[in-house]
Amino acid sequence: MESEERISTGVKGFDKLVEGGLIPGKVYLIVGPPGSGKTTFAMQFLLEGARNGERVAYVSLVHDPREAAKDMARFDPSIWVYVNSGNLILYDFGKVLWKSAGKPPTWGGVLSEIRTLAQTSKISRLVIDPLSAIEFRGDNPAEKRAELSSFTRSVENLGVTTFFVSELTELDRYTEEHYISHGVIMLHYFLDEEKADMVRAIQVLKMRRTKHKTGLFLMRFTDRGLEVLDKPPL
Repeated sequence: MESEERISTGVKGFDKLVEGGLIPGKVYLIVGPPGSGKTTFAMQFLLEGARNGERVAYVSLVHDPREAAKDMARFDPSIWVYVNSGNLILYDFGKVLWKSAGKPPTWGGVLSEIRTLAQTSKISRLVIDPLSAIEFRGDNPAEKRAELSSFTRSVENLGVTTFFVSELTELDRYTEEHYISHGVIMLHYFLDEEKADMVRAIQVLKMRRTKHKTGLFLMRFTDRGLEVLDKPPL
């Protein structure tokens, strides 16, 4: 069987965990507790595309996206080159959708904005941060899964490789987006009691059509951003 095309995440050491990278045009979920490195991982993914001449977009549903860019600039100041050239688009959906409606954005509203962005700007990579800010109409889990499934399929139909960023404080509690996404990358952030220090780790919980390890791998911040090491966190 022929191997599928893969694109790099831009995170050093991660691609070899997933057969050399991600399958393009699919939706991936990155989850973890606060401070675990989700947005940095997502920004490195976008910068990898921008460096290759692609047009990419970071969509914030809550915070000012320039704040995320400022955080990333501590590791890679060249981010402003791509922002200023238009290769990396910072889109403040929160300003557009929250303020106009006075309530959390719906998946239909977000999809409409994303479709326009994808078609007018010809983006190849997209980050939506955070997915939890989108309001789904029903409290019934089956209804939410149906809506989320429709939203995910519609995003994939745009042919854009997408990361949904989502908070997860209960690491053993799986939600609808875990089952629907093409791949799930889980970040961990826990205390090493022996060293009395916090340790970060990464886990590929799921990656369709990809051979991957499901164990925990040590992840750390370097002066160039996140790096994954081929060793356990403890």
